Amino acid sequence: MTLIQDKPVTATHAETIKTWVANMVKGDLDKAPYAEDAETSDPTGKFKGKNAILGSFKAWKTAFPQATAEVTNQIALGDQVTSEVLYKATHTGPLASATGTVPATNKPVVLKVMQITSFHNGLIQRERSYYDQTDFMNQLGITVPAKL
Repeated sequence: MTLIQDKPVTATHAETIKTWVANMVKGDLDKAPYAEDAETSDPTGKFKGKNAILGSFKAWKTAFPQATAEVTNQIALGDQVTSEVLYKATHTGPLASATGTVPATNKPVVLKVMQITSFHNGLIQRERSYYDQTDFMNQLGITVPAKL
């Protein structure tokens, strides 16, 4: 379901997200619709600049080369798009992270992601992605130590 209100540009932005998600899981990173000075954040960290953002996507693509993704819901208003994305993949490559590299576990994962995306001049300027990182690690078979 896609809910679009207000300005005609919102339909274009919502479609840009759908197209980018499809291209990203295929590894077509040259089609990334980010501004050169864009900023993104997700549970793994913050990324500033298109090159840093693409580096984060390359790390995911290396770890999950055969992923699929589907935009399951969107709400668009003006230059803002909120999207629910369902990713499915098997962890067959090393996953680089700030705390070290996780070797391939060969386990399937289903990742439910919420993205809040802001556009400027037709490009993504800022994007915040949220998902349950503990659930993700559990699916990989990685125990997350409790914090006391």
